[in-house]
Amino acid sequence: MSEMLLKLNDVHLNFPARKNWRGKVVERVYALNGLDITAYRGETLGIVGESGCGKSTLAKLLMGMLKPSHGQFERATTSGSGRMQMVFQDPLSSLDPRLPVWRTITEPVWIQSRPSEQARRLLAEQLALQVGIRPEYLDRLPHEFSGGQRQRIAIARALITRPRLIVADEPVSALDVSVQAQVLNLMQDLQQQFGITYMLISHDLAVVN
Repeated sequence: MSEMLLKLNDVHLNFPARKNWRGKVVERVYALNGLDITAYRGETLGIVGESGCGKSTLAKLLMGMLKPSHGQFERATTSGSGRMQMVFQDPLSSLDPRLPVWRTITEPVWIQSRPSEQARRLLAEQLALQVGIRPEYLDRLPHEFSGGQRQRIAIARALITRPRLIVADEPVSALDVSVQAQVLNLMQDLQQQFGITYMLISHDLAVVN
């Protein structure tokens, strides 16, 4: 059987919405209600729903940015810190506009282990080739790339720690249809190559299919 990376059992998440004059919470927003999810190595799980249904809240919970109000959330030690990464909906807003992209791609390993500049550059060039970005473009800033190229850069950054699981929150919704296909094909190729598990969050059934 494939390795289990994470498991949610009857997970609920709610937020205070209104308090009375004494400061007591009298109304809550229930974002997640009774979720049961199990993710195994190398598979793709599609999380589908309309805007406002809690998809991005789920993404934040999976990444440890939020804690459940109720229920159990188990994560394998091999998919802990550094072994889970996230790809966001808007690549331009998730990339530092002041940094050349080679620095952005390697920022996670810089935070973890402080490699040398030369080692960082070499890692960035290797990942750039894997996601279809020419290494000679790595000194450019994010705004100098197309939307599809920026998402490839964001995927390269997610791959830098060799994650077991990538949470992809609407990763192609900001892209043209033809570019969507290119990015999704890239994600599939990388999955086959590295055995990555994807949690693909989307409102678009065609993308999930």
